[in-house]
Amino acid sequence: MTLVGVRDKVGLGPILLVALLLGCSGDTGPQRYRVSGTVTHQGTPVPIGTIQFTPDASQGNSGPPAFSDIKDGKYDTDVTGKGFIGGPHIVAVDAFSGQNIDPDLLPSGKPLLLGYQKAFDLPKNQDVTLDLELTAK
Repeated sequence: MTLVGVRDKVGLGPILLVALLLGCSGDTGPQRYRVSGTVTHQGTPVPIGTIQFTPDASQGNSGPPAFSDIKDGKYDTDVTGKGFIGGPHIVAVDAFSGQNIDPDLLPSGKPLLLGYQKAFDLPKNQDVTLDLELTAK
């Protein structure tokens, strides 16, 4: 009589249970929607940058921020980042030249405009296209 088969099956049970539980878990946060568009600075597409959409707490909106990378003047939360939840948001952009002068110090190039912010009331329950022209304050 051999017990090797029983031991192998017992050892596999916990692994299957963990795999099943992980496979069934989903994103429990609020519904997110895609935001995409273009970002220009002085009429020229921003070569490299980041864009973030933070719910505006001063307007009663709360939840996770949305974000994306900017490349060649375009961004899309479905490609790089996470989508937005809708309602009032503060949009923040950091824009860079993309000319890599010093990879250790300025990997994205010289800053074109840092800390740009503008308030938007984004629609709820739908994807959005939002084009931005950055202007210095």
